[in-house]
Amino acid sequence: MRSPPSATTIALGSPRGPAATSFDVAASRFRDFFAELSRAFVERDDLLTQISLALLAREHVLMTGPPGTAKSGVATAVLGRILDETTGKPSLFARQFTESTVQTDLIGPIDFKTLMATGRTEHFTDQGMLGAVHAFLDEVLDGRDMLLRTTLNLLHERELKQGTKVTSGIIECALMTTNRYLAEVLESSRDTLLAFVDRIAFVAFVPKGFGAPTSMGRVLRSQLGGARSLGWKSVLTIQDLDVLQSVTEKVGMDDALCDSLEQLMTFVETDLAAATRADPTFIPTRYLSTRTAVRLGKVLRAACVLDRIRGTERPLEVTIEDFERLRLSMLLSGPPPEHLASLLSRETDARERRQLSIMRTEREIFDRALARLPKPKKSQKKAPKGPDVSVLARAVEKAKPAGDTKALLETTAQIASAVESGAPGADQARALLDETVASLSERAVRGGLLAGAGPGLGAPGQEARDVAAALAELADGLEKSAGTARPIGRWLRGRAISLLDEAAALSTLKVGARLDASMPVDATLKDYAAQADQVLCELEALADARARLERLGADGVDSGVAAAARERALARVEDEVCEIMDTAFRDAISDALGRLSAAKLGAILAALGPTLARIDLLGERLVAVGAARGRLKARVVGPRVKPLLTAAFERLDAADRMELVDQIGDLCEELERGGLANVLLTQELLEMAAASLVKRERKRPRAVTPTADVGGYRALRAAEQRVSLAYTMVEAASRIKEPRIAPASPPDAALAELTRASFALPGELRGMMGRLDLERIARAIDQLEAFWRPLREVAARALEKGELAPVGEAIDRLGSSQFFHVTRDEGALLRFSLEARVVGEVFPEASAEAAALRARIDELEVASSQALQSLRVARADLGWKDVLAP
Repeated sequence: MRSPPSATTIALGSPRGPAATSFDVAASRFRDFFAELSRAFVERDDLLTQISLALLAREHVLMTGPPGTAKSGVATAVLGRILDETTGKPSLFARQFTESTVQTDLIGPIDFKTLMATGRTEHFTDQGMLGAVHAFLDEVLDGRDMLLRTTLNLLHERELKQGTKVTSGIIECALMTTNRYLAEVLESSRDTLLAFVDRIAFVAFVPKGFGAPTSMGRVLRSQLGGARSLGWKSVLTIQDLDVLQSVTEKVGMDDALCDSLEQLMTFVETDLAAATRADPTFIPTRYLSTRTAVRLGKVLRAACVLDRIRGTERPLEVTIEDFERLRLSMLLSGPPPEHLASLLSRETDARERRQLSIMRTEREIFDRALARLPKPKKSQKKAPKGPDVSVLARAVEKAKPAGDTKALLETTAQIASAVESGAPGADQARALLDETVASLSERAVRGGLLAGAGPGLGAPGQEARDVAAALAELADGLEKSAGTARPIGRWLRGRAISLLDEAAALSTLKVGARLDASMPVDATLKDYAAQADQVLCELEALADARARLERLGADGVDSGVAAAARERALARVEDEVCEIMDTAFRDAISDALGRLSAAKLGAILAALGPTLARIDLLGERLVAVGAARGRLKARVVGPRVKPLLTAAFERLDAADRMELVDQIGDLCEELERGGLANVLLTQELLEMAAASLVKRERKRPRAVTPTADVGGYRALRAAEQRVSLAYTMVEAASRIKEPRIAPASPPDAALAELTRASFALPGELRGMMGRLDLERIARAIDQLEAFWRPLREVAARALEKGELAPVGEAIDRLGSSQFFHVTRDEGALLRFSLEARVVGEVFPEASAEAAALRARIDELEVASSQALQSLRVARADLGWKDVLAP
């Protein structure tokens, strides 16, 4: 048995992909994560909000300002604690820019093996910025211009173009810092750096001082005094962000708000231009481009989700109230207006004063522009009142001996809120929280160890999923109480999942109760469906409970054991449902045949419609818990409907085989309308059609021995089928299920796909069809050979005499016989040769006989052509001889 992880470790193991947490859980972790950061970094609320929005919108943040203002500390505290559940570590690329920093430091080292072999320069991008989800670029503006352009392209495009090769990265959000003042940077190299800044969604200025007089004391107490933190408590994962980002992308925005956004940008841009003209020292720190406008839409969506994360009950749709957050992207953000006034009144550094003054002007411009937009009243949000810690302590003491885990969890959540509120008594609340979480952790480990093994499970009303739900509730409570307890919470969910898997494998079905139950004699489709529903509901309840635990995050689940348990449970449930619906289908078939003729396949399928529809619904429910699509219908309906289809194929009647192909297509359309198109495999349907064709061909009466002339040939052809079985089977297979052939497929592969269905027929059946086809062609060739023999003798005698008159008569005889009309003009030899080739390709068993038949055709063509040519040459030579005779 795997031991539970300790509360001081982080045991994360779920692979990245579809996130394993729900929105509420991810939002709670996100909220706790930034609440803890807000307490640690004083007067950095706007900056942390910018970072929150950047993470939600997959954008980037640039922090500017003098050294010593904790810019790097903020970046490290954020990105260094967002973990990948696959590795338990951050997916973080970090680099400090200097004059000597080169592109390979950012992109990744050069692949020298490729360079030496091909002369092409390629990079190991997985070792560069593109290979990480997050990036921290320190002193980013200290790099050379070329490096800044590379950085700009990587951040904006999130890919590296190397000739014809484009490598996509996984980078989502970069936090960048610089100790330079943005106003000075833009003033010295506006064209280059304005393009850089324009591609950064959020730019912040961190002043060297604090606006509130008490803020420095708060920083000193938190770092040096008794209020200092003992370590970060909250945890956030990349998978949590995946969930929140997915929700952000789905936030709606009304068209009217797009017009408002355009108007706001116009107001701000106009006033910024006016301020620039009025004050030569004023330099706008942001550039409002078309790219900016589109990006602001993403910011609004992220603002909506952030508002929801912070506890506001609201629909996930952008409103006019969200526009206030646009200042965080449209402006150089920093201290609020009241702090700006305080900082300006005390600041003596001219560069710092200029930057603060520009910020104040930009903020005033934005506020005026926003005020000019029509907007509804904002709802007033009341701050929650913190609870009394002494009351919470008494509640803990009461819940512990009573074993009331639910009450203890509720009290723990209230204690955690008291700690985070910063209200009087927060220190006592923290001590109480640590003690309570320790008690909960002990209960969690004990509950996970003994889950399902006590006296309760198996008693009336006590289900495995009830025990699993209790473990899940305990895990949720632990995680909400303390981030350090998350590993135990995940382990506990893993134990609950293992319990559900065992329950699914060993007791999914109430077999005894099912044996005791009996269906009424006059049971209807509704009765059978209700019984099948009961069977499925048991498995669905276990699957739903398991899925919820997985979404919240779980560790310690053996994937192999879990998969085997699910397959075992699914097989049992499918067998049970199959048996129930087989009886229902039998009753439906019996009723339909009692009222309708077996020849009316379409009417019978229509009568079976309600039962088939019910089987489809049950099949979809089975698919939702892991079954293969269409398998239930195939198991229930396939074996029973096959005799009906066999009889239908045998009744198909058409003098021409192409008409027969059309009838097969019509029959398949009836199956499609009846919902049975996928019940039988294409091979099975084709085998039925082939068997019917062979049976019909073997019963076909043969013509009497024809005469060896053109009339005999035409009589033989009139009595035979004009289309081969090979051709018919390929066409029929395409009507049953059209093969998929990609335009770029090699010819051999395309041909194999076209004939694949015929190749899958039983060997004996293929062999029979090939022989029947070749026998039909051979009869025609026999007739043509018999037709040619007397004509060949006439030609030979004329040539032997060597006189003009007999030669001319022989040529006339060949023409009047119409042999060459049939074999050449009508293309009989060509047609039979091509038919034999197709037979050999579609039915490989007959390929040798087909080749021999084609050789006979070639021999007949060569012999007849040579005889005709010899007669023509002799006639010409003898004619010249008569003309030149003395």
